[in-house]
Amino acid sequence: MDAVTPTFPDLAGAPALRGLRFRFYAGESDLPALVDVAQAAYEANHETEDISLELLRSEFRNPSHIAPEEGVLIALVDDRPVAFSTTEYSDTTEGDRHYRSLGYVHPDWRRRGIGGAMLGSNETRLRDLATRQQHPGGRVLMTWLSDADQGGLALVEDRGYGRVRVGHHMVRPDMDDIDTPVLPDGLELRPITEAMLPQLWDAMVEAFRDHFGAEDGSAAAFRRWVADPRMDLDMLFVAFDGDEMTAGVQGVIDPAENEAQGYLRGWTDPVFTRRPWRRRGLAYALLGHTLQVLKGRGMTSAQLGVDSENPYQALTLYERHRFEVVRSASEWHKALEP
Repeated sequence: MDAVTPTFPDLAGAPALRGLRFRFYAGESDLPALVDVAQAAYEANHETEDISLELLRSEFRNPSHIAPEEGVLIALVDDRPVAFSTTEYSDTTEGDRHYRSLGYVHPDWRRRGIGGAMLGSNETRLRDLATRQQHPGGRVLMTWLSDADQGGLALVEDRGYGRVRVGHHMVRPDMDDIDTPVLPDGLELRPITEAMLPQLWDAMVEAFRDHFGAEDGSAAAFRRWVADPRMDLDMLFVAFDGDEMTAGVQGVIDPAENEAQGYLRGWTDPVFTRRPWRRRGLAYALLGHTLQVLKGRGMTSAQLGVDSENPYQALTLYERHRFEVVRSASEWHKALEP
């Protein structure tokens, strides 16, 4: 993305801090500083997620609905970024629209009112957008927070948000004694080529259609997935029934995360099974296969995320593969109308 002329909005309720001002995203020259802010925020929350320059660039180059120069708000002190927030929206399979606001504040600048001012600005802009759209289904403001972010949790509760769902981060602490059952008769693993990615994407979107939350199946979301610098076609494990993609697991190795955290840990996420092929052990078998491949690539542990109330007993499935809950995060909703 080329540089754009930034705009500097006045935020209602902004704290009177010397040198503080706000502006919108001005182009990719902003990215290194934003990565630093996000990394510092993750570390302060004791989260092991890592966001690289390449990953953030890919996300901002492929927005679903709101361009970053309109949806990414940056707080600066003496022209140095100390916080930023993003806005976006997506639709649930029930027809509701979720207007999402996420924020990152450097720990050195927390509890000074910066995050609250940015959240208020995001809410105002999202409400204005919702008024213009007049979506016929339900509409809510939404955010997502680590349960370790005590300041953020206090802020959203004070602003009228309510917790609606909890997600768990699970880790398998070693790669010993991996169970790898064979696939059911008639199903087979096949290599995934680049030309097959649209079919795989459609299969995943379909499989998650009856799960909780807003599922972004947009063309932009597909482009983000394909452009993710961690994408590795050799780590896409999909079971075929004839020409049908029935279930799959995406394995991911993030060298930047592993270096930053000092471990050798791979992701096994997402895990999906389409409805006609559920209850046949496909996800369990494919997850075992993925773990074996990660082990063969030198990984000594694995991780994934799961909805704590997944109706298809995903949590139990992962526990059978010796994954353990290590931390949680929550989705929070607030009525769109003030």
